[in-house]
Amino acid sequence: MALSRLAKFFAGPSPHLSREEAMKVFRRDQFKCYYCGLDGQHDFENWMILTIDHVHPNAKGGQRSMDNLVTACQPCNLLKGKRVYKSLQEAKEQVLAKREEWRQIYQEQIKAA
Repeated sequence: MALSRLAKFFAGPSPHLSREEAMKVFRRDQFKCYYCGLDGQHDFENWMILTIDHVHPNAKGGQRSMDNLVTACQPCNLLKGKRVYKSLQEAKEQVLAKREEWRQIYQEQIKAA
């Protein structure tokens, strides 16, 4: 079985948003990552890594509604993953904590190099 088919088998089909739907979310969130605040409105390179995150993951039954979608940079979206949180604020706190943990690891590795 091909890798992409395996991924769909375990995670279900990926929830694609139209460009128009994504732009509505980006505009509402002022082109900023909800979690870390990365500004994609004033920097094209930052805008290129913005994604749309399902607060309650689609793979866990989350809906594709505006109140379940936020702008997220790719790193924050990956750190949040498919975990389900009690609130959006709890998700933000966990993502920022994980970012800080990875920042510490990065700094230790740079010093050791």
